[in-house]
Amino acid sequence: MKAILSTEEALNRLEQLYQASQIQDVELVKYIEHLAAENEQLKLTLHKLRTTIAQKGNTISSMHSKLTDALRE
Repeated sequence: MKAILSTEEALNRLEQLYQASQIQDVELVKYIEHLAAENEQLKLTLHKLRTTIAQKGNTISSMHSKLTDALRE
């Protein structure tokens, strides 16, 4: 069985199963879509946090360098 790479692919495969079984579960589709949207939101939040941490790290390094230079004088 081929790996699922996207939400659309998962929903397409689920639709194929629905057609083969003559059964459909709308709530399951909604839940999968909700999980996919939540996953995207978490990815964005993680990216923002990593960017913020990287920026703070640069600021701290800059302050450390300035303090070191001031102590040398």
